[in-house]
Amino acid sequence: MPVTPHTGRLFYRVGYTAGFFSLLQATARWAGRDGSGRIARTLARIYCATAPAIVKVVARNLRLLTDRDVRNNEAKLVFLNFATTLADYIWLGSRSREEAFALADLDCNFEHLRAACVGGQGAILATGHYGFFEFGALVLGQMQFPVSIITHPEPSPGLTRWRADYRSRWGAETIELGNDAFASLRAAEAIGRGRLTAVLVDRPQGGRTTPIALPGGTIPYSLAPALLSWMTGCCIVPVSVRRTTDGRYAISSSKPVTADRSLPRSEALELCTRKVAAALHEAFLKDPLQWYHFVPLDLAEAVGPDPVSS
Repeated sequence: MPVTPHTGRLFYRVGYTAGFFSLLQATARWAGRDGSGRIARTLARIYCATAPAIVKVVARNLRLLTDRDVRNNEAKLVFLNFATTLADYIWLGSRSREEAFALADLDCNFEHLRAACVGGQGAILATGHYGFFEFGALVLGQMQFPVSIITHPEPSPGLTRWRADYRSRWGAETIELGNDAFASLRAAEAIGRGRLTAVLVDRPQGGRTTPIALPGGTIPYSLAPALLSWMTGCCIVPVSVRRTTDGRYAISSSKPVTADRSLPRSEALELCTRKVAAALHEAFLKDPLQWYHFVPLDLAEAVGPDPVSS
């Protein structure tokens, strides 16, 4: 019997809207951070109880990353972690930049980011559906790094605007990609203006991909960052944002990589993407239960033109 995808469930269709996000934000103002987290985790437990098939999908995805048997009870912790992070995301939307910045674990260094931006050109931040990836834009903006975020449209125009407005509060601009010939130009233009341009790579929504071998299988990775590096000559910095045991968020960055223009283009893009993936997977393994994938990655198949290469 076919499994109803999480995007087709009532929980998602009602909850993943601008109106519901606004309601959660209003609730967070009186519930506070701790109260918002408790509410979110309660909803996550209800979701797990009513969607056992999606829990099994998450368990299979974790098996890809760790190459070991993952029980459903362990997979449910992914939903609880995601709920906690989402609650922080909503709560921070009504807080000051100083309060938000206080959640940053600044023990990590930013030398890779500074090295990538030498000469006035920006760089690509390649990240995944891991931890609180949007928190990086807030922290980097506070540290005077200009940030742009490349994103596909949300399920509704209202939610697309809500999230763009949210990012704007922290000084991050949104570059919404579509299947048009100017998508790559918008991203390249942001890099040319010296902006750190962030893109998710581990769950492509259509477009050109390359297979990446994990310990437990193979998943597709987007070639878009490597293609932008090839087009502009800029560096790619693999970045992750992980929730720590004390409730803060640690940003880590790996050594920059660049698409090698001396190689044939297809070979250069694949080699560059594999280097990015290797760095990200090393970061993800610090806490696999913060790797948020609710669709079957091992069966993912990219279809259609890459919006960044059109």
